[in-house]
Amino acid sequence: MKLPKKIGLSLALLSMAIAASTTVHAQIKVGHIGSMSGTLGALGVDQYDGFMLRVAQGDGKLGGQAVEVLRHDDQSKPEVGLLIARELVEKDKVDVVVGITASNVINAVFPYVVEKEVPLIGTNGGPSPFAGERCSPWFVSTAFQNDGPHEGAGQEAHNRNYKKVAVIAPNYQAGKDAVSGFKRFYKGELAEELYPGLGQNDFSAEITQLAATAPDAIYAFLPGAMGINFIKQYSQAGLMDKFPLLSSFTVDDITIPALRDAAVGSLVSTHWVSGASNKESLAFIEAFKNKYGRTPSSYAMQGYDAATLIHQALESEPEAAKDKQALMKLMRNMKLASPRGELTFERNGFPIQDYSIWKVVSQGNGKVAFEQQGVALKAHHDAYVSQCPLKP
Repeated sequence: MKLPKKIGLSLALLSMAIAASTTVHAQIKVGHIGSMSGTLGALGVDQYDGFMLRVAQGDGKLGGQAVEVLRHDDQSKPEVGLLIARELVEKDKVDVVVGITASNVINAVFPYVVEKEVPLIGTNGGPSPFAGERCSPWFVSTAFQNDGPHEGAGQEAHNRNYKKVAVIAPNYQAGKDAVSGFKRFYKGELAEELYPGLGQNDFSAEITQLAATAPDAIYAFLPGAMGINFIKQYSQAGLMDKFPLLSSFTVDDITIPALRDAAVGSLVSTHWVSGASNKESLAFIEAFKNKYGRTPSSYAMQGYDAATLIHQALESEPEAAKDKQALMKLMRNMKLASPRGELTFERNGFPIQDYSIWKVVSQGNGKVAFEQQGVALKAHHDAYVSQCPLKP
């Protein structure tokens, strides 16, 4: 497909499409979009690998239907993500679009895909506009609404009686949603709000500013490589013991192998982490490790759940493979069997789920683990669903 000269890029350079099944007559064609390179690359790879693990467990099928998966890298660029989405919908005629890592990319992709009435399963960020007044019956998320984990952190800060907290988050949609979510449940004073650029690596100036406020604690949302750099610099500055650190998507299973002891003592608010010990989580973790040789992150779990959602829907009604509207309705009304436990979905398509607090603890010899401290928000409903005009 030739692209307009003004774009100046070809999909050969933008993305890599990989057939996940060699079946010639695939009954379900899935387009997977994610940030497979750059700062958020590890997140996108985990989303894809989690999805493909579930496909592999069905021997290339979901719900008994042969599956073909086309994998694409959006490079965390909205214009690239939208270009890929157009290609998948108009040329490849996919039945479902899955994935998307960065909120700025889903901001661009969401309106186009749902307007074309193609089922969209989000496996990471969930910007607030699409949870509220711009919600769509063509969208469902196996991840979270952006504010959720941060609301859990805000509740935990309130529970710990912190009176003065400084916050830091990237200057983009998910970062703004993070701080909004934190403030919604935290009742104390915000000593500082810092918004570094997405992809920033040096936080020496920001750490100096945060420490200068002498807060009771610091809250950070800095995903991927940003989190690794921030936590290392924060620990090296000797601040981990001085100012307690609470975070979401900063210290997680993606970043902990690089952080190890630097993250010990910090608290994490999340909907799932590899410290989970229920039997569904243990089975998922073992299967993922066996296939990929590493510990799965929440991003991998979210991708796995997206494939499971398709599987359960098609298993219940195989004929939905030929009817996008029927498939979408089935998925939104499904009780999803997740490592998190059974999930149901709001009318805006986002899951109702717990947000727990985990502490990073040392196991000696540089090994660390996540230890659950409690549940900050139980069966939590997102803050925007009341603004969604769709009927329950």
